[in-house]
Parts: sequence; C-alpha cells; structure tokens
Amino acid sequence: MVKKSIVLFFILTLSLFSQTITGKVIYVSDGDTIHLISNNQKYKIRFYGIDTPEKSQEFGLEAKEFTYKKIFGKIVNVDVKDTDRYGREVGVVYYANGKDLNFELVKNGFAWWYEQYARNNQQLRMAQDYAKINRLGLWSHPNPVAPWDYRRGQRSSKTVSKQVESSQKIESVVYVTRTGKKYHRSTCRYAAKATRSMPRSEAEALGYGACGVCKP
Repeated sequence: MVKKSIVLFFILTLSLFSQTITGKVIYVSDGDTIHLISNNQKYKIRFYGIDTPEKSQEFGLEAKEFTYKKIFGKIVNVDVKDTDRYGREVGVVYYANGKDLNFELVKNGFAWWYEQYARNNQQLRMAQDYAKINRLGLWSHPNPVAPWDYRRGQRSSKTVSKQVESSQKIESVVYVTRTGKKYHRSTCRYAAKATRSMPRSEAEALGYGACGVCKP
C-alpha cells in the first residue's frame, strides 16, 4: 500500500510539471515573454532557461522582433516546466512543427542561456557557444552585459536616486541665527549658532538668503 502511494505521488508530481499548453499567441511583451489564449483562457508565458536583453538594452528590441515574427498570431505548444513567483507559466515554446523557439533565440544571439535556472541544459549551452563563436547578435559586442546584471544595476541606480532625493528633502530644512540674514545647512559652521530651523521656502519668504559658505 505504501509503495502504491509513493508511485501515485510521483505520477501526480510529474503530471504537474509536464503540462502542455496549446494556444494562439496574442501578445509579445518582449523576447522571452508572451501572452497566449487557450480554450478561452489567457496565459502569460515566460521562456524557460533563457533571458533576452531588456528592451532598453542593445538587442532587446531585436529579440522582441525575432519572437514576434516567429510566433505572433500563430498556434504554439508550450511545455510547461514551472510557475514563477509572478504566476507566469515557465516553459519551452515550440512552433512551426516542433521548432524550439527558446533554442533559436539563444542560437541566433538574441538571448542568454540562463544557466542559473537551466544548469544541465546542454542544448542551450551549445546554442550559446555557437552564437559566441559566430559573434551573432549580442555577441557581436566584445563585452555584452547579461540582462540579470543589467537589472541589478538598474535597481542600484534607483536606490541611489531615492537616497539623493531623501537627502535633498532633508536639506530643504535650513537653520537661521537670531541676528543673521542667511540660512544654513545643518553641517555649516554658522549653524552651530542657529536658534531656529524651518523649511527653506519659509526662510526665503522671511527675507533670509542662502549662506555663501555652505550653499544650501
């Protein structure tokens, strides 16, 4: 009885990760993400094992165009491997009587092999080696930036921007002295004699000018 339960468990587990969705492609978000409709149900599909450049990167728009030309408005089969944290089905997309679009994108230099999530996929590895050797697509540049590194850089830039913005908001509070006619930053040597803090706009309305030393 225990053995039968274990066998049944593995059968159910395999069925969950061997789903095939057949449907018509109705939208291409970018090179590795599409929307399709199957049996009146819409699906958002993320291509398994690959990562195309972001649309703001070089070859990002070309990757999207490659995918668009191959499958937009056409019937595809998706071999679902997983579901990601955004609720998208992650799978291999087959078109035109069984062509592997994931493989084609990598082979033609429009996508990276996403080794972190498909470490043992030798087919994608060979496709990327082929594109590298022949300097196709993104590999025509000597040092292409991987999309995951690019996204990390974008997030870092946003963090720095928020920190600068926050700093600017803090500096909008200025300090004035009892007898002086200037307003100062908190770090200014004259701020040590300050008797009052206030928003910069209020200080200017009261006739205070910016300190020439700290230049708030």
